[in-house]
Amino acid sequence: MAGSTLHFIDSYHLLTFDELDSTNEEAKRLAKAGGQHGAVLWAKTQTHGKGRDGRQWVSEEGNLFFSLLLQPCASVERLPQLSFVASLALYQALAYVLNDPTAVTLKWPNDVLVHGKKVAGILLETVLSRHQDASWVIIGVGVNIMHHPEDASYPATNIHAHGVEIISAKIVLSRFLDAFDALYDEWLDKGFAYIRDQWCSVAAHIGKEIVLEEAGNNVTQATMCAIGDDGALIVETEHGTRSVYAADVRVVMPSVRE
Repeated sequence: MAGSTLHFIDSYHLLTFDELDSTNEEAKRLAKAGGQHGAVLWAKTQTHGKGRDGRQWVSEEGNLFFSLLLQPCASVERLPQLSFVASLALYQALAYVLNDPTAVTLKWPNDVLVHGKKVAGILLETVLSRHQDASWVIIGVGVNIMHHPEDASYPATNIHAHGVEIISAKIVLSRFLDAFDALYDEWLDKGFAYIRDQWCSVAAHIGKEIVLEEAGNNVTQATMCAIGDDGALIVETEHGTRSVYAADVRVVMPSVRE
């Protein structure tokens, strides 16, 4: 399906769609066709929306689904850091919309919470350019604006449920892009440590007891200590301190359904 073209803010080029299989998949197709740095692909609905580890992302109309296509002037090793840039930008956007920065927190590695419940997720993927001299980065974002799944593996919520009645996907997208534009430049100029420190200042579980669910159904209880220089989660377990690069994180709270 062809998308209509709009100019949103100067740094980005917005492509809108009534329906896509997945905005990330459309961004991949665009990247493989030559790409366009700063393209934003926004769909009203997705038929095959996806989250991390190939999980389905329920995509009801009224929520926000978009992907941002970038070709950063940065090493391949640095590209995963953009997940932190994007989640911090989303934190700023939702804190503004809710008019309550304390209500919004960030959950490692790629989720945004409102009052402890998941309201948004980020999926970062890379595609090698046709000339194989640089990589495209796709930042996929889903935000529960009007709806949220009741049977999600982690308790979920939506923005409308928190008293924000005059809200739209377009408003949240606009606020995100404004915030991301500034943070992206700071990441390029000042490095990851600058972004990481801001991210940690609004992180949900630092200093708290958490449960890590890793590959192979390996479940470990630990204390979340910090975020490392490479974006890894640093935890303290009964066997000592270690870095975690991929896992689902749950806070140890009797009121949270596991």
